[in-house]
Amino acid sequence: MRIAIPYVKDGGQIGEQFDSAENVKLYNLEGDRIVSELVIPSFGRGLDPMLELLKAAKADILICGGITGEARQALAVSGVMSYPGFGGAADDAARAFASGSLQQAMSGECASCAENCDGNCPHHSHGEDGCGHRH
Repeated sequence: MRIAIPYVKDGGQIGEQFDSAENVKLYNLEGDRIVSELVIPSFGRGLDPMLELLKAAKADILICGGITGEARQALAVSGVMSYPGFGGAADDAARAFASGSLQQAMSGECASCAENCDGNCPHHSHGEDGCGHRH
């Protein structure tokens, strides 16, 4: 299984928005262990280039900050399960997924606060908005 996370190299954080990430960090899992990691540049901005990158990388899972409903739908059609609404250290999120402790943050489309969140998503109750920003 392969996890993809939009990645900010400076600080190792999850990128705030899926389709504008400059890098993606890939984690290969065997069972509940991360066996390898690789950071790759995204070489483009926007939904289509990021979908192509995830397809070429053979990603099964996307853990990200903000993401539009359109992007979530396109990922689902491609067979990539999305876990939006996360911020913080990318490595921590990947380890949490590998151990089975990462919960899907939301079932609706409030993952992109700028477009869809009304302030009542699960992240606001934990001090974060759907883009992973701390309040």
